Amino acid sequence: MSKIEYLFISRCLSEFAGAILPVVFPLFILKTTHSLSLSGLFFTITMLPSVLLTPAMVVWIEKYEKKKVTFFSVLTLAILCSIESMLLKFGRYDFIYLVCFAILVAIFSMMLDLSSKLSSKVLFTELVDESELEKYNGIRSILDNLSVFGAPMLGTLVYGVFGFSSVILILAILYVLAAVVIAFIPLESKNGGNDQIVEESFVQKFRIGLHFIRTEKAILKYFLLIMALNFFVASSEEVTNPGIAIQKYHLPTSIFGLVSIAFSIGVILSGIFIAKNSKIEFRKHISKLFVLNSLVMVLIGFSSVFLISFNAFVFFGLMLFFEVLLGFITILVNVPMTSFFQSQVPLNIQSRFFALLSFSANLIVPLGILYTGFLASAIGADVTYIINNILVIVIVCFAFWKEIGRGFRAFLLKKWKMSK
Repeated sequence: MSKIEYLFISRCLSEFAGAILPVVFPLFILKTTHSLSLSGLFFTITMLPSVLLTPAMVVWIEKYEKKKVTFFSVLTLAILCSIESMLLKFGRYDFIYLVCFAILVAIFSMMLDLSSKLSSKVLFTELVDESELEKYNGIRSILDNLSVFGAPMLGTLVYGVFGFSSVILILAILYVLAAVVIAFIPLESKNGGNDQIVEESFVQKFRIGLHFIRTEKAILKYFLLIMALNFFVASSEEVTNPGIAIQKYHLPTSIFGLVSIAFSIGVILSGIFIAKNSKIEFRKHISKLFVLNSLVMVLIGFSSVFLISFNAFVFFGLMLFFEVLLGFITILVNVPMTSFFQSQVPLNIQSRFFALLSFSANLIVPLGILYTGFLASAIGADVTYIINNILVIVIVCFAFWKEIGRGFRAFLLKKWKMSK
């Protein structure tokens, strides 16, 4: 097999494993703490160390062969999951063990992400023409989501029937298999042009990226918008969805994975749609797509509020429909934005730009989870979902007020001409 085939197989295995834990872990923590605020605090505490270490990890990763870093990360995740599985099997449910396990998993998952996902974004820019970036990013989105399609359902089913320890054991097996596949990938024959980057100091590496973001207004606008969106809506898996489906509607944990599966179906359909309609300039409609994305989440929140007197499965069916729609629109937002960054950011600083983007976004996410967890405990997960997404719509309208104004004026002018 070729190097690319090995990479795809190892990526599928690690992505499949990585998609199980974010769905099952919040269910286990919510069951343990019985509180959305404590659950949000748990994930904030466990995510922050990996986020704060991201800049140092980027510098460290650039000095070493990517295969070695990826293999080390996956093998360490396999060992951590094996140890935690044994502790859980022997009844060691100490909260401190769970915190340590979650922190270490987050750190090495981040290391794995930086050594593979970020470098793949740069590789796409080198191999794909700018006019086809959206198309091929859509195809990659399909492949990534197909690899994790059954993960949420499998994870919640195993968790509901066999318990959390069995889920962690499955993760350990998947990471071991991924490490074995990575071991067969040939080493790079050359350094890939990173000699100059390695000689730069830590401060120089990130000063260049920060200076570029600060001086390019279009890049800065999208950069800040992503930060705001991550703060308000990135806590769905950890807080909002479990708070609505499990805590409020008391749905079985064994079927909770259908939420992620529904979202993945939307993502896959969206990827196919983008790939088949590469001539559509989705970037021109990104402000409308942002607003539409948040409106769907607002509808989920309102459905939860007003359907509480109905059968829980009536609401759950509607929630699944909205999740498919949400997955579809989310990719119509994410793919054009990624393609925009790939086309506008110089190739020689793309790796550190995406690292900075990842670092900043991941720093905001735990804070958003903490805020959302406490707010959801006070006023409910669904009401919090509504408020957060209304705030997102306001932020998007503020960020794109010139474009929205031009579009509104053009609409009024067209109506006026038609009336004459």
